[in-house]
This record gives sequence, C-alpha cells and structure tokens, in this order.
Amino acid sequence: MIFGNDFLNSAVHNSVWTEEDEEGFLYFRRFTPSQMQVYSGNVIFCLMSRCSTGVYLLFQTTGNKITLICKKTSVLDILPAVLRELGISRLIDMGKELKDNIQHYGKGRIHIEDSFDVFVDGVKVAEPKPKSGRIRISLKNPGHKPVTVKICFPIFAEIGIKEIRCNGDVKAINSCKEKMYCFGDSITQGFVAGSPSLSYTARLADALNLDALNQGVGSYYFDVQSLADLETLPKPKLVTVAYGTNDWTTMPDIDTVRLNVKKYFNRLYELFPGTPVLVITPIWRGDMNVLRPSGSFEDVISVIKDEASKYENISIIDGLEISSHKAEDYADGFLHPNKEGFRIMAERILKKIKNK
Repeated sequence: MIFGNDFLNSAVHNSVWTEEDEEGFLYFRRFTPSQMQVYSGNVIFCLMSRCSTGVYLLFQTTGNKITLICKKTSVLDILPAVLRELGISRLIDMGKELKDNIQHYGKGRIHIEDSFDVFVDGVKVAEPKPKSGRIRISLKNPGHKPVTVKICFPIFAEIGIKEIRCNGDVKAINSCKEKMYCFGDSITQGFVAGSPSLSYTARLADALNLDALNQGVGSYYFDVQSLADLETLPKPKLVTVAYGTNDWTTMPDIDTVRLNVKKYFNRLYELFPGTPVLVITPIWRGDMNVLRPSGSFEDVISVIKDEASKYENISIIDGLEISSHKAEDYADGFLHPNKEGFRIMAERILKKIKNK
C-alpha cells in the first residue's frame, strides 16, 4: 500500500509547516517562513535551517516491510550557491581554519555520521543512511501485529519525502505530547551526535516526555530576528536557549554581545512570559582560554548570565558544569560533543532541572 501527502502530514511531528517541491516531495520545516528568510541571507545559515533535525514520523502498522521514497539535497546542488557567496579562496580558508583548530585543540580529525533512526514500540531497530531514492526498512513482525513505528529524520541532511510504502495497514498517530522549543547553535542542532535520537535535545525531550521543536542552526548566535513570527506557534511547556560560543568567536566586541543578548531575551520574554526558560551558557571548548575581540570566554558567559538573570521565568544552567571537559567526549576533540558528550550533557541538565 502507498501512503502520500495526507498521511505524511498527519504523521509528522516537530515541524512548523510543510513545503512541497515540483516533484511532489514534502519538506518538513522547523522554522517559520519569516525565520527562514532571516537565515537566507547567509548560505551556511540557510543550509543549516533547511536540515530536518528533530522531525519525526509516528504511525502504527501491521506490516514488516517499509519503504521511504526520499530526496536528499546533494552537495552538488548547493555547491554553486556556496561558491557564489563565499568564493573559492574564502572556502579554502574556512577549511584550513577548521583543520588547524582541530589539529591544534582537538584530535586531528572529525568524522561526521548521519542517519534516520527507526524505532518499533520504543526500541531502535534500524539506522538507514539518508539518500535519494528508496530507503528500505525491515521489521521483525512475522505475525503482522499492530506495532508503533517512529522514524526520526537525520541531523544534517535536507530530506524530502514523497510517500511511504508498506505491506500492511498504516495509521498515523498523534503523540499528544506538549511542546518544548529548543533555540541554539550547532550543538543544539545535534552536531555530531551520529544519530538524531542521541542529541541532547532529543534525550531531554524523551526524558521529559515532550516533543522538541529543534531550532538549532549551526554557527548561529544571539539574534532577535531569529525569533520572527514565533507568536504564530502554539505556546510550549518549556523553552531552552543555548547560544554564546559563536558570539564569542564572531562578534567584534563585548558591547555588541551584550546588546544582542539583551534584545534577544527581551523579545523572548514578550513571546513566552509565562513559560519556563532554561538558558544553557556555552559549554566547554578546547580553545576557551584564547582571548578574542569580544573578550574572554568567561566575559561572554558573564554577559549571558547577567542579562538572563533579569527575567523571573529564566533559570540559568552553567554550560561548563554540565559538559564534559575531556577531549575524547567531543567528535572533533575540542568543540562538538559526540554521543558520549551529549549523554553527559543531557543527564546533567536533567539533574539540574530536578534540583530547581
């Protein structure tokens, strides 16, 4: 049996809206159109905002064979846009800078893995790699009994899906869970958890029994414009905010950092005045003793804590306390947590939540 648009839109979770291309593939967007317009001004932010992290499909089936008809955005499709905006020399410089940082502060290399995560009745059964074409999934269900299937979308890839094929009856399920909104950078997006269900946001959502709308964007920072049109979305039960590490590396001075943070929290309070907000300050990084134009790493952390403390609905979680300080718990050895690093983060954040 073939299940198309109506079924997919009924089964999807942690998506703000659905975009359909000329071939009928559906793209489940994590951001409002206005937010995506904000990110469109920078090719890297644009690409990161189009990734499907946090999105999942939930349905019941009596089948044991599932096929997803997907389209993965190819590097060849986006390369011309990257070259137009950055130029070859800038692209080479960025690659060299990343390589130098990893070699100097980390373990010399970074291995990026990405996959779907497939769960049957709460147990992970498959991790198929994202690709264009047919993605086949076999389930152990010889008796064709009703089972609940959850398919988590990849962290990095932009995935379009046209239909699901199954050799049994299929019914979309609504999780009926309350919402959690997660704002942040690449670490919130899930770099480099390896599996979408292993990021700290996914782990928190599971532990708190919430659906997490992941609004992490790699390399991003405190920017009030990134909150565009959020008043149109349902009010969440919880909000998490985790920026700061890119503010430290990219902003020209500490006054600019403070102004951006101040504007952000002011708007966030206007949007969610009665909602508990967890502000996670920047986590450990191998180069945090370097002095930047914006000041020291601690200077930026102090600014975030100072501005966040002005709001009664905000609780501050010290990122240095909840993150590992061991290079082996980071995929690149100095910045982005791996599976173990994210496990440590999530467990310590949960402990902080329970103690508040």
